[in-house]
Amino acid sequence: MMLENLRGKKIAIVGLGKNNQKLADYLTSKEINYDVIDDWSNPDELIGRLDEYQIIFRTPGLPFLSNAVAEAKSKGVEISSQTKLFFKLCPANIIGVTGTKGKGTTSSLLAQILETSGQKTWLAGNIGRDPFEFLDQIQPPDLVILELSSFQLQDLDQSPHIAVVLNITSDHLNHHQSVEEYISAKSSILKFQTNQDYAILHKSLPESFKNLGRAQKIFFDAKDASRFETKLLGEHNLENIAAAAVVAKLIGVDESAIRKVVLEFEPLDHRLKVIKQIRGITYIDDGYSTNIESAIAAIKAISSPLILIVGGFDKGLDFSPLIEKINQSRNIKGLIVIGQVTSKIAPKLPGQVLTGAGKMQEILAQAQSLASSGDTILFSPATSSFDLFKNETDRGEQFVNAVNQL
Repeated sequence: MMLENLRGKKIAIVGLGKNNQKLADYLTSKEINYDVIDDWSNPDELIGRLDEYQIIFRTPGLPFLSNAVAEAKSKGVEISSQTKLFFKLCPANIIGVTGTKGKGTTSSLLAQILETSGQKTWLAGNIGRDPFEFLDQIQPPDLVILELSSFQLQDLDQSPHIAVVLNITSDHLNHHQSVEEYISAKSSILKFQTNQDYAILHKSLPESFKNLGRAQKIFFDAKDASRFETKLLGEHNLENIAAAAVVAKLIGVDESAIRKVVLEFEPLDHRLKVIKQIRGITYIDDGYSTNIESAIAAIKAISSPLILIVGGFDKGLDFSPLIEKINQSRNIKGLIVIGQVTSKIAPKLPGQVLTGAGKMQEILAQAQSLASSGDTILFSPATSSFDLFKNETDRGEQFVNAVNQL
């Protein structure tokens, strides 16, 4: 779909918000007319409302397999998205990064390595800018790094020149209808690659993923980065480093230059980041932990006596692997459970478990009541945040602010 194909068409942007605002601004700058449909909270409210349009750009919050989208497709409506249009319009090669956890760190580290080597690089996604902010500035020799979620990948009909897949485990089951659908959504990052493209894949991925597409495949795991010096905590971050290093070497960056950037790279906000130590207690913010695997990885990364703050919105995750990990971890001395999932997991947890706090100061006070010098207080919720906080950024910032006020 090129821009000229949009002129004169009846277009709707369905769901403005963060993901489509820059798209709307871009279309306006190109004098392309569109309607905005933003007055809905449940996808079923859109059934029949999309059928009159020729093209709709759906927000990632509108499931591709929703009844509203299915009905519109049956009426001949073209279903697109901000990400899908960007792939059509981008004049440079795209490096796409996906995975249940680690996308932001890997994308940011890779961008820093490439920029330091002199390669003009654009970083976009949840961790970077919106790609439509800079689309008109991109030149063919540049590289674009896109952090891609399952929501963005699901209906793509193009794959990036270099695809990075870090890991795939169940997540977003309040949005996707099944684990199989979630995994299928991720597959678009590889499905349309040619033999001129590259797939950088974790060795533990399902065989079905390893065999997707026609790209040249390179496999990695944490051992590939075991000799790298880094400020990042945990084995999962060695996997992120290994993936970024493989891509950088593929593009021609020398390993010594990669090692230098890795050594200097700071943990991203709300991603297993040490805030400070107060009276011998270390406070770590992992507020962007929105799934079971990220919380387990955070627990594995810490060897000191641990007070874990966990919980939030119930999005249909199976908490049994996390509960099992907590039961097996000898260094966890106390737990603070918050949010909707409290009744689902608190009764199954061992030792000292405190519940009922609804505000961050109360949550932190409960954690402090169980901690002493030499301990670590880890905020790694393992699920979404929409019950007590606006979003994951809000809860992370509230935790950091509360610690800084101690």
